[in-house]
Amino acid sequence: MFLALARSIWRFPALFLTASLAVAAVAAWYGSDVIGRLTLDPGWDVPDSGSALARQELRDGLGKDETAVILLFGPRPGGPARVDDPAFRDAAEAVLDEVGRNPDVRGVESYFASADARMKSAAGDLSYAVVWLARGADEGIGAYQRLRAQLDNAVVRVETGGELATYVDAREYLARDVRKAERLSFLLLAILLVWVFGSFTAAALPLLIGGMSVAVSAALLKLFAHFTEISVYAANVVSMLGLGLAIDYALFIVSRYREELARGGERRQILLTTLSTAGRTVAFSGLTVAASLFCLLILPQRFFQNMGLAGGISVAAAMLASILVLPALLALLGPRIDHRRPGRLRERWRLQTDGAWHRFGHFVMHRPRLILAGTLLALGFMGQPLLHLEIGPADSKSLPAGAESRRVQETLEREFPQAGLSPLVISLQTRGPAESGAGLAAQYQLARAIEALDGVDRVTGLAGLDGALTLDDYRLLYEHPDEFPLAAASLVQFSRGERAYMLAYYRADPASAEARDLVRRIRALAVPDGVESVHVGGFPAEHLDYVDSLRAWTPKVIAAIVAVITVLLFLMLGSAVLPVKAVLTNLISLSATFGGLVWIFQDGNLAQWLDFTPQGKLEGTVLVLIFASAFGLSIDYEVFLLSRVREMRGRTGGDARAIAAGIRRSGPIITRAALLIGIVLGTFAMGDLVFMKAMGIGLLISVVVDATLVRMLLVPASLRLLGRWMWWAPRPLRRVYDRFHAHFKPSPRP
Repeated sequence: MFLALARSIWRFPALFLTASLAVAAVAAWYGSDVIGRLTLDPGWDVPDSGSALARQELRDGLGKDETAVILLFGPRPGGPARVDDPAFRDAAEAVLDEVGRNPDVRGVESYFASADARMKSAAGDLSYAVVWLARGADEGIGAYQRLRAQLDNAVVRVETGGELATYVDAREYLARDVRKAERLSFLLLAILLVWVFGSFTAAALPLLIGGMSVAVSAALLKLFAHFTEISVYAANVVSMLGLGLAIDYALFIVSRYREELARGGERRQILLTTLSTAGRTVAFSGLTVAASLFCLLILPQRFFQNMGLAGGISVAAAMLASILVLPALLALLGPRIDHRRPGRLRERWRLQTDGAWHRFGHFVMHRPRLILAGTLLALGFMGQPLLHLEIGPADSKSLPAGAESRRVQETLEREFPQAGLSPLVISLQTRGPAESGAGLAAQYQLARAIEALDGVDRVTGLAGLDGALTLDDYRLLYEHPDEFPLAAASLVQFSRGERAYMLAYYRADPASAEARDLVRRIRALAVPDGVESVHVGGFPAEHLDYVDSLRAWTPKVIAAIVAVITVLLFLMLGSAVLPVKAVLTNLISLSATFGGLVWIFQDGNLAQWLDFTPQGKLEGTVLVLIFASAFGLSIDYEVFLLSRVREMRGRTGGDARAIAAGIRRSGPIITRAALLIGIVLGTFAMGDLVFMKAMGIGLLISVVVDATLVRMLLVPASLRLLGRWMWWAPRPLRRVYDRFHAHFKPSPRP
């Protein structure tokens, strides 16, 4: 297969290159605005969970498809300092009157209209209002932008917060971070690649492949966004993995081509050998990494499906560009790949650190037990913080301290502790009309049962207007709503036909274990007669369902990743032992990675240097993404090392010599590849969003640990101790491998 591909590229290199550049140019044009086409909703909802059904029933059954925006009113320097000052009140009411005339606004709740003391700070200098915006087809983004344009006032300061404001701020920071990281990483990679290759021409090739991969990945992401909702965070994965892996793959192929070029021979045969060895390895590596990321599609949350799709697309684009476009460039360049080599670096490639790596390889082969024990102890020490891992939800603290929505959220938590802006939402379907008969009686019974639970302040709804009212009082109110305006307003707000909902306000932090426990206790209450179904939603319920879903589905995803990688490694290496060893090795490596994440992001070490606010927990989304990505990346280096060991085994005739030779040949390339992809990950870790920092730092730790402790020490030592057993496979599996391998047999080299 690879020989046939290499022959086609050798015959028509200009055609391959022209077609590829045209595709990349169209992709760059089409995908230039990809972030603007992605949804702000992360997609953390668990389909068919209680919280998701509650949200759906509110939207479809009750027509409550609005999103809340918080307006925080505060004094300006030199202006009225108290909320109750006439000048402050007049200015705030003028803003709210203008907002009320906005056709996107479905309702406004404020201190100035309700005189609710909970909407005024204890110091009396701050107040907030809740504006309900229509979501519309764009999730309310356009309505929010139009709302913000109405809020400028010379007398009072008005700032916006809430879920939608947080998502909009996150998208703006993400777009800026991605652009900054791409520019900086390209600049640093250009400098570093010249140092690695000692040639300006050779250094330009991985950058070209990286740029093409990112352009094609972004275009494909935008294309898929026409058919399904894709989170804005997917753009981060596309840029980070697409660029990093494209550089890695290009480095392996260019390095092998220059190695064959240095040995001499016909240019055609050099290209065939390069593509049938390094090209084949890159193809298997790309398939392995992409397959591990595509396993995220198993998870029910759209967020993980988006990340798996984005990661798989970017890896596939990087792999295809490396085995289709790069060989065409090499065929056209030939020996000119070393053109314009700086004088001081002229002999760098020829004097590749063979001596040091040769001595290192033999050092490992002579002390395998000592090295294996020492490496396992080091990795165990690094993974020790994982023992006190805490998983929690992301909140506004994921944004930088200067973000407006974060400032508003922190002010609300500090100055309005009784605001109750994240109540639990209990949606109900009653038997018969919700405002009468058995339906109303069931709501009254359920409201009293919820109010009796520890931690609940109050319950509002059709049967929650006043704690002093009895069931008969409520029946009287709703039989004559024309005579009781409060009852008429309650019917409009809380019910429609046989659908109704109530709100439960509680004292705990919405992100706390106490709030999640309250959700469990409400769900455990008996469903009263007169009610068909009850679903509990709201932030604590959504987080509870999210964590429960991760516990249920993550083992299945891990099993799928392990199974896929085991099969692909067997088809490449022909061993039943090496895939198992690779999986175990990578799990040990990942424990060190997660230990580093806990130490940095949960415990807050290096928070000042990395400029983030520690939250005392890690977001489960980041952990799952890093597991899938890092597992694939670690297999990446495993494939490159083991493929070279297998190749050397045929030349040296001994396993120890083959391992040492494999280290000598692949060691310099793996460490340089880790350095290059580390540059990419490091620039993304410099972003403002904690999500980007955690992804970048987590993968950076994984790459560094894997390319040093694991791939250069742990793996060679374990291979040495396994000896000939590392190539063992049952006879039926051996026949499968021989039949499959016959189609991918590398080209012999004289």
